[in-house]
Amino acid sequence: MMNFRKIAGVVLLSVLFACGQADKTPADVIPPDKMRDILLDMNYAEIYGRDPGVDTTRVADSVRELNIKKYYVQILQLHKVSKDEFMHSYRYYEAHSDKLEVIYKQMQDIVKSRRDVMDSIEKRESDRKFGIEKRTHWDSLYCPTDSMRLILP
Repeated sequence: MMNFRKIAGVVLLSVLFACGQADKTPADVIPPDKMRDILLDMNYAEIYGRDPGVDTTRVADSVRELNIKKYYVQILQLHKVSKDEFMHSYRYYEAHSDKLEVIYKQMQDIVKSRRDVMDSIEKRESDRKFGIEKRTHWDSLYCPTDSMRLILP
């Protein structure tokens, strides 16, 4: 009976300890925030590499793919991560799809906020260029305050 209690206690403690470790990322895996930044940079690099407007000459797809791979290497160097570390971490996050989903959701939020900033800058530039302060009395939308005065002799 005493042996059964010891075994049950050890099993219970093991289960509790394992449950507490469920959300933690192993030490040999890139942390989620850093992985998010790397994947975000890689997505930007892929978009840039596939954009036909970037190159003024026609480039074969194989050359584009090679350039994108060069960008990936540079991104990993920038983040001080080796290819093996990245691949190991990416496989881990693929196996834990809930964590990868959180990373992609954060990436989506970052892209949306950056897009909102760029849109507001473009709107401000457009308003500055075509806004009210640039209108003259010849514009149909400009109505000077003294135009409402009745002019009678």
